[in-house]
Amino acid sequence: MTTVAPVRLAGPWELGERIGGGGQATVHRARHAERGTVAAVKVVHGSLWSDPGFRVRFRRECEALGAVRHPAVVPILDHGESEGRGYLAMALARGGTLAERLANGPLPPREGIGIVAAIAAGLDAAHAAGLVHRDVTPANILLDPDGPWLADFGIARRDDATLMTGDGLLIGTPAYLAPEVIAGGRAGPDADRYALAAVAFAVLTGGPPFRGDRPEAVLYAHVHRPVPRASATRAGLPRDLDAILARGLAKHPEDRPRSGAALAGALMRAAGPQDDRTAPLARPRRRRRPGRRAVATTLVALTAAVGAGGFALAVLGPDGREPAPPPPPSPAAAPRPTVPGPAGEVPARAARAADLPGLGAVPDAAAARVDGATLAAAPGGWTDLARVQAALEGRLYSAATLLDGDRPIGVVMLFPTDLIGFGERWVLMAVRGPGAPRALVLRGDGAAATDLAVRIARGVPVVVEPPAPEG
Repeated sequence: MTTVAPVRLAGPWELGERIGGGGQATVHRARHAERGTVAAVKVVHGSLWSDPGFRVRFRRECEALGAVRHPAVVPILDHGESEGRGYLAMALARGGTLAERLANGPLPPREGIGIVAAIAAGLDAAHAAGLVHRDVTPANILLDPDGPWLADFGIARRDDATLMTGDGLLIGTPAYLAPEVIAGGRAGPDADRYALAAVAFAVLTGGPPFRGDRPEAVLYAHVHRPVPRASATRAGLPRDLDAILARGLAKHPEDRPRSGAALAGALMRAAGPQDDRTAPLARPRRRRRPGRRAVATTLVALTAAVGAGGFALAVLGPDGREPAPPPPPSPAAAPRPTVPGPAGEVPARAARAADLPGLGAVPDAAAARVDGATLAAAPGGWTDLARVQAALEGRLYSAATLLDGDRPIGVVMLFPTDLIGFGERWVLMAVRGPGAPRALVLRGDGAAATDLAVRIARGVPVVVEPPAPEG
């Protein structure tokens, strides 16, 4: 007698062949038992589904992803729980993944950037809906004749391609991780855009910007190594792409483009009009300055007007019209903001809210890059810095006293699960300079922030009282 194998189900979905997956979930080609719809269904392993916290995150992210209606975000068809396992049904891509495509080499520049541009639009839509992807990689970009899709918004990612923080939460794929995430910070839209720039580098060159045999070496490179030039990695790429990719892969989030669309648009303009070639772009011709002959043919008319002892001279342009009068002189520019440096005041820019966590927008606050660290200075003292400390501790930083010899000069905030020991540090100080007291917030990788704080303290009188607890 012939035995018919039972059909495995995930809710209403009949599971067929396994088409992907890893340590936390498997992905199957599936068919809806009633409607006949074909889909890709991801089934979470039962051991992981037993974690209540994971179940909450899974459902929340499924609902958020289902609310993002965008052509470049994979359509979500269904999600739920079946036989002690969670499942997620999504549209089945008919062209595999971008990672599979890149296994055959880099893409023609405009084709590759076109994929990045589509995914950038979907990513921006997800960010606008309050959803952060956390793992933008070629493996999570699906190719379909209708256009590319961004998939897998942080749900059930593979153990063999990810790192974990101390509490077991997945944070991304090493080759596409932003420096601030490596340092233990939270992944946000800026980290997604960093990963998108790394994907752009991969489609143009065949691989991510930082590569190595060991994950630790790749992580170190993200934080400390300069971005390699794509034009040096793949002959014939326009050199204008290098600066745009370097900005997208900037070590500090505030130096990156403010949207995926901005990054993709700049890449598309730099790639130029070629279709499937990687020939260098021709340099634009310089406009020739008028020679002597051109100047000689310019109509110059001198008109004398006899009046009350006056003489008027008018110089007419080539069109015979008198040029417009010069604009009135502009008022004196406001003095440029500064921050304290080891050898005196340093020119700065207006500080952003991210430079002063917990304080938000502060009038007259300034920030600058000084000796490998970002330094923000704002009017105030320890009372103001207590709010910054509370905000940083809310991000799981821990506080320790910063000493210059035996003298306490500030508080250093260390992230307790810094993955490899060279991550981001924040230092809080309050100084008394020639004017009113100022609150200083320094941020840098490794010892950069603490070294700068000590050097500033040795040249500027420092308020040594500890921060008062936030009231």
